[in-house]
Amino acid sequence: MNALHTRPLSFAAEQRQEIDRLLLRLADKISAPLVLVADVSGRLILYRGRLSSSQSTALAALAAGSFAAGFEMGNFLGLRGKNAFRHQLHEGTAANLYTLAIGQELLLVVTFTGQTTLGLVRVYAEQTQRDLMKVVQVASVQRDLEMANPTALEGKDEFGDQVRQQLDDLFSI
Repeated sequence: MNALHTRPLSFAAEQRQEIDRLLLRLADKISAPLVLVADVSGRLILYRGRLSSSQSTALAALAAGSFAAGFEMGNFLGLRGKNAFRHQLHEGTAANLYTLAIGQELLLVVTFTGQTTLGLVRVYAEQTQRDLMKVVQVASVQRDLEMANPTALEGKDEFGDQVRQQLDDLFSI
């Protein structure tokens, strides 16, 4: 079974700070109104931007669903493995949304306006993706170690705590 379904990635405080720093740098370089990292199930990891926490949480879930649908369309067309769809673009008149996979478990979602070219967004988003992948690899190794040693998980319910906090944020309007 995929580790995502048995235990999603969690990040230590220093790792969350690094993710935040990378998102801030990306947002600054391309003047993005919003950038976020979510897992492929739609759980918001971190965001930087103008939306509220509840709006960002909802957008993370919608982006993950859209990305999963695009990925399955690729599978339907026989695009698997290295040939699978790994990027997605939604273009609008006022804003655009660019999503790309960070490994197998996470997504980077970037909003940008027509004042920023897609090429520039892709270059900086892909650099951020590579930098985020380094953080993800460390968190993945840590998760694997914790799963191999079940006693290390006793008393830890980070995911449950995060879900409760996000539900509180959603319903405290």
